[in-house]
Amino acid sequence: MEEKKKKEKWQGLRESGFRVLFVGFFSLVIAFMIYSRFTMPSSELLRVESHELIGLAYGMLAITAASMASMVYGAYTIFQSEQIRTTTTLGSTNSLISFITDAFSNRNYYWKIMIVAAISYGIFFGFLSQILVYRGDVSFTEKEIKVPSLDLIPCCAAPGYMPMLTFYITDHFLILIIPLNVILATIVSLLVGFNVALSIFAFRFKKSLLQTKTSLAAGIGATSGLFVGCPTCAGSLISALLGIGVVGAGGASASVLAPFQTVFIAASIPVLVVAPFLTARSIRYASSCNIT
Repeated sequence: MEEKKKKEKWQGLRESGFRVLFVGFFSLVIAFMIYSRFTMPSSELLRVESHELIGLAYGMLAITAASMASMVYGAYTIFQSEQIRTTTTLGSTNSLISFITDAFSNRNYYWKIMIVAAISYGIFFGFLSQILVYRGDVSFTEKEIKVPSLDLIPCCAAPGYMPMLTFYITDHFLILIIPLNVILATIVSLLVGFNVALSIFAFRFKKSLLQTKTSLAAGIGATSGLFVGCPTCAGSLISALLGIGVVGAGGASASVLAPFQTVFIAASIPVLVVAPFLTARSIRYASSCNIT
């Protein structure tokens, strides 16, 4: 009876999670398509009633935020369902999914690590990708820009790049909101946080099996493991050291790479999705070696 209840709860959570995830995703895609249709240069709305695009633009940003929240909640619900499934006879205790979900069974520890890592990486990557922009050599007030203030550009660009919203926070600092870039940066940051937390769990798990003290070699191994769990961290660090993608640095290199920024971010997502399974495989291997 208990297993039946767990099965029903697992299936209910899983179906609910996928519904919420797909509703958020398709809402976002449809909103982008409709907004793009209304803001094309040939659009009648753009030529005749362009002032009304301001309200539509703010609505588009609100839909983007709500859809992102929906997708994140859906993914979290699906993960919860997998945690329940692995504790029943339906789930394999030796599957890679079971090792991943077990790592986050202690909600008060590894979930917090994930959140802190995601926020930290998000801030770092925000500066690198020019979502967060600091210009010490430029005074916005001297350019007759009121600080603090908002500047909304409702059109016209490829789908996902409009509307563009700029928050002028201080005389030298601003936040640039481009929907597609912010969506991708959020997804990447969450995946990085997830991978970092899982990598820390793997390191601690292997260390407990070996019962060894932390050494220089272990520290190097841990750092290397975190870069494996966070493939974009190494690339971002190298980019920062070279000055690529930083405002006012990199010169021609930054301007040449700018159009490919979204592609670079999107390309890292599949790697970050696969990385937890590679980490889980290493945990399973260490566990099997310890048993034998």
